[in-house]
Amino acid sequence: MIKTILFAGTGALALAACSGSAPDALATQDTAAASEAAPSPATGEAAATTPTVAAAAPVPAPPSIVSRPATSPPTEEEKSEKGARAVVQTWARALETRQFGLAWEQFGNPPASRAAYARWWQRYRTIRVSLGPGIGDAGMGSLYYTVPATLIGTTTAGKPFRLQGDVMLRRVNDVDGATPEQLRWHIGSADLKDVPTR
Repeated sequence: MIKTILFAGTGALALAACSGSAPDALATQDTAAASEAAPSPATGEAAATTPTVAAAAPVPAPPSIVSRPATSPPTEEEKSEKGARAVVQTWARALETRQFGLAWEQFGNPPASRAAYARWWQRYRTIRVSLGPGIGDAGMGSLYYTVPATLIGTTTAGKPFRLQGDVMLRRVNDVDGATPEQLRWHIGSADLKDVPTR
């Protein structure tokens, strides 16, 4: 059985459990604290296969560049791949240290509310995040940076868990009229799947 949940910039948590039949979906802020029986972030759609994740390294301490005021114009470094990496590292370190509000703040359009996001992650007693190498891409007026992530640890019930998938970051390209906030990297989605542990 593969259970999935999507943490994306949709304003809601979408939860789906995949078995032999069609998945049941849950998409409300107030019910984000799902039971221990359904732990894991991903697409909200049934996953047929377990994703492979590139070799990952432990998350280093995030650079201080992410602590600059959002209203000030971003530096060239903040707009670079290094800036994108700093955001995803901040998210990862925040989950590891149980600063779920800080992890939530790394989203451009956070999933659900801050409280609901924190409640969802509180089902895990320990969380360790590894990030693989990122891949940059460009679209219509936006830049993207996708990083494979693996999260392991134990639930509050003492059971091991493993989540794998991609964290996609986005920022508006350097176009006229873009605000400092739009020019900064933020997480667009964290597409994590619950992978059975042995």
